[in-house]
Amino acid sequence: MRSIYFITLSRSDYASTRPVIRAALADNEIDAKVIAGGSHLLKRFGNTIEQIEKDGLPVHATADFLFETDNSPQDLAAAYARAVKVFVDIFTKGAPDAIFIVGDRWEMLAVASAASMLQIPVIHHSGGDITQGSSDNQTRYALSCLAHLHLVALPQHRERLLNMGEEDWRVITTGEPALTELAYFAQAAGDIYAKFWLNKNESFALATFHPTSFDTVAPEEQIERFLAILDNISMPIILTAPNPDGASELFFQKMKAFTQTHANVQMHESLGIETYYAAMAHAAFMIGNSSSGLWEAPSFSLPVINIGPRQQGRVHGDNVVNVALEIEEAKAAIAKVSAPEFRKTLTGANPYVYPGTLKVILDSIKQPYPKAILLAKHFIDPLQQ
Repeated sequence: MRSIYFITLSRSDYASTRPVIRAALADNEIDAKVIAGGSHLLKRFGNTIEQIEKDGLPVHATADFLFETDNSPQDLAAAYARAVKVFVDIFTKGAPDAIFIVGDRWEMLAVASAASMLQIPVIHHSGGDITQGSSDNQTRYALSCLAHLHLVALPQHRERLLNMGEEDWRVITTGEPALTELAYFAQAAGDIYAKFWLNKNESFALATFHPTSFDTVAPEEQIERFLAILDNISMPIILTAPNPDGASELFFQKMKAFTQTHANVQMHESLGIETYYAAMAHAAFMIGNSSSGLWEAPSFSLPVINIGPRQQGRVHGDNVVNVALEIEEAKAAIAKVSAPEFRKTLTGANPYVYPGTLKVILDSIKQPYPKAILLAKHFIDPLQQ
């Protein structure tokens, strides 16, 4: 039986990691252990460790390295250093056969760095993607360089990793695991309107906006423009807090102040996956720059206004309208997606859905690759092709 540590450090990776953990816990060929930490442990992000406990997932160890006040690049760099130390301790004590991580967040780079130094194989899902407007893009490719087995969402993601010199057998297309639970958890949330104190079937918008790393617009101006855009939406707005990136505390406080002067806006540190999916299933449209607008929203035929460059280059469905972080462009997009005719054109097709996703992932994890073979990565030199 292979001992695998499944790491989750934020709500953004948990949506994808949870279905894999649940499947692994039910598989008698995998000794699955859950390591939770990072923003899951912080009040500012909704204490989402409680969601993990509610889901009945046994937490083997917690990774505590983020402070409630961490906000600047210097704060996050210091948190990264603490995270490396925390994971060296966890991995040294437990000595797993491999670790499983998802995504492109800076926190996961600390996880992969610690595992790499300890010669523990890294299984990584979500490599080969592109998000040009975010530093996550660089982190994702750094994670791929450190990973020993790559599970990717799309065939084109696989091709990118092969073009980076990864060996063919190491890169497996699986689809996006978060999509395997959409229907069940959207229904499990119960009466979504009652949760938001709305009248039955009242139209509402879902909004999420994260700081964008590589933007000519400074963070202070980014959040001011986004809130000015929300000012043009008269229906109720369900606003969720940003990820723990640089300037996230600034965004959080500006959003919180905005809700205090706008009766139609309610802000939540975290909705939890069930409520979030239920909100996506019933919202009139979604606005902001969250990856969920491109990954999950197509399955709900949910119109999405994707603002700014954060998701630039990422594959998306016919539900997405891309606009610059400009008020007039966003106003035009709001009018476009609010028209009944637009929603009628949506097919519900999701490019990230792949047959048998969880089976493909578990079968890949369970392959009896010798540890020495996994660790000894062979670079396929394009100059010798």
